[in-house]
Amino acid sequence: MDRELARLPKGDQVAGTPTADIHKHCFSLFKEEYKDTYLTILETWKEVKELENMGGTVAQWQQLFDKTKRNLNHTFTALSKAHGFEGTYLLAGHVVNQDGGLGHVFMTPSAERFFAECCCTSDDEIIGHFKAHV
Repeated sequence: MDRELARLPKGDQVAGTPTADIHKHCFSLFKEEYKDTYLTILETWKEVKELENMGGTVAQWQQLFDKTKRNLNHTFTALSKAHGFEGTYLLAGHVVNQDGGLGHVFMTPSAERFFAECCCTSDDEIIGHFKAHV
């Protein structure tokens, strides 16, 4: 909240608990500063908070994993197409007894054979190595 309150003009310093009007004003200033990206920032923040609260059923955790995977795939693909960025990422669950099926590797087109050429492993093998370190 301190970072948001810092957006207020110098004369609008808040002492004590901020009111709802102050929250609204801070949010308006945030949206103004990040006109094109504020929704993406908020969605990413929400996903991080969901990941921090790891409770729930295995099915809920699988759905969250799949949603995160789709969003990351979309982001990497968009960056590759729009800006020529290439990359790869690994995603895996960290609870050994529950997250056995939660593993994913993604590579942009120019990085497709990265793990095979640099690590001499298949996608499944690299996920296994990654899970051993999580």
